[in-house]
Amino acid sequence: MKARDLRRLFLTVTVSLACGKPVASVPAQREVNFAGTAAVRVSPARSGEWLLLFEALQPQLLITSPIRSAGLLGAGPEIVRTYGAPEGWILIDAVAHPSGDVSLLSLRVDPTADYPLRAMISRFGPGGAVAELELLRLPPPSGTEPPPTFLASLDRARIVAHGEDLFAAVRWANNSVQAYRLAFDGRAFDQRWATWVEPPAPLLFLGIIGGGFDNFHQGDSAFFVHADVDGEENLYVGVASTAEVLPNHDAFFDENLMAQADPASFDFGTAIVTRITAQGTRSFARLMGTPGRNKRLLNMRVADDSVLLLGRVKTGDQPGSWDGWILSSQAATGQVRYERNVDVQNGDMFWDAAALDGGRLLAVGSTNYTQNPSGLSVSDTRDSLALVLDSSDNVEKRIALPAGPSGRGNEAMSVTAGDGVQVAISGVQNAPGTHAAVFSDAFLVVPDLF
Repeated sequence: MKARDLRRLFLTVTVSLACGKPVASVPAQREVNFAGTAAVRVSPARSGEWLLLFEALQPQLLITSPIRSAGLLGAGPEIVRTYGAPEGWILIDAVAHPSGDVSLLSLRVDPTADYPLRAMISRFGPGGAVAELELLRLPPPSGTEPPPTFLASLDRARIVAHGEDLFAAVRWANNSVQAYRLAFDGRAFDQRWATWVEPPAPLLFLGIIGGGFDNFHQGDSAFFVHADVDGEENLYVGVASTAEVLPNHDAFFDENLMAQADPASFDFGTAIVTRITAQGTRSFARLMGTPGRNKRLLNMRVADDSVLLLGRVKTGDQPGSWDGWILSSQAATGQVRYERNVDVQNGDMFWDAAALDGGRLLAVGSTNYTQNPSGLSVSDTRDSLALVLDSSDNVEKRIALPAGPSGRGNEAMSVTAGDGVQVAISGVQNAPGTHAAVFSDAFLVVPDLF
């Protein structure tokens, strides 16, 4: 998306502030709306600002290359600064730092190069200074690198800010995954370490017959990498576990996660979660979410001393037989604390979650959708979902969120905690179902939870 298009997009911002307490005892909240886009990620910035990662929705046939941009929302209703990838690169992720700096992760495909995929970190200072560093792949221990595979999706990398440091996880063109830690001295990057997370493995891409929009990334979620950092600067990286990924992992690291799987039933768990210490040493890897055939991983987050896996689980053979799914494990050991299905209304799912006080969580996603029991098609209509879960994972309250016109879809896609007790939820309204017209509007909500 060009800079002039970004300016035009941000000029369409409208703001509403609900006063008093609406029905169902939902407190007042700040709401900001953005036309023609989706807010797929929100992260806290300094002084009450929020950094938003926007995406122009596309039919599945075009999602190989996401169309994303980043914008800094000030304490008022205005986007105060916009950010984009370097010329010729594709923006994948963006985060903010306490200093006011913003970091971007961009990818570039060059089929004429010796290796077709490149990854770039760009850091923007409040005064306009820009620093860049291209991430380099680690050499394989064997000395022979498996060749690249078909790049079915570029949505294969994530960055996480921890103070002024930056952590990155990148799935390279042969589907290997490597992690990096970068420090910054105000002018230049210092790569503290780089380490292996997963070896190369074949990955399957699923297509929706007849094209259409892939609501829950059913086609390319196997390419996702999920990353988050705890308070002691340990990095956690999660990937979907499959029949190819799991045995390749065991062979590469001389581990035996396969012992927990059930190959005879084509069940290889849901996710492999790897813990990497602040110094870059692999601490452990755990197979999570077994059995996993009916579970769909959509995110992984650190919440206090827990690592959360989030997504949805198929519970039956009816169109609405999907529940939101959460698995919580101890961050220090990987031991599972609990695994829950959350049933609200017809189909349910979770995109994200953030820790609140007292061991509570704010989990966000969608509800009241249906899906073809024997296919990938999801209904046009669905409602945004934001639930406060108590320390026992029981539903404490539901937060009201913006909704688009009747017959279209709404989703809460990202949630984050900022300074003090503030949280922010971003997402999409007026969005398509699998076969509806592909357009949408975005929202940001800062609810008063108390």
